Amino acid sequence: MAPKEDDLKSHVYKFYFDHQESGKQFTAKTLWMKEFSKIYDTLKRYEDNLASERQSGSGRIVKIFTPKKVEQLKKDFDHKDGISQRQAAKKYGCSLQ
Repeated sequence: MAPKEDDLKSHVYKFYFDHQESGKQFTAKTLWMKEFSKIYDTLKRYEDNLASERQSGSGRIVKIFTPKKVEQLKKDFDHKDGISQRQAAKKYGCSLQ
């Protein structure tokens, strides 16, 4: 997650902590005017006692292109004309995009 998003989450956490007695709707309406997105998701994280920063290792696991397959793909394409993108997509089980 980008540092900007972490800063926004921290801001929402602090604002909600300071105005907790006013409720979630007050926080959401106030911050919505300032063009914050995903306010309710952030408030849910606060109530679940989760950190506002992204935890390392919390992303999705690589399934299609493992580092080994990336190296093989580089070997297949680097300065070579023998394989088309369509053939490579079939070989590696992915789409052309």
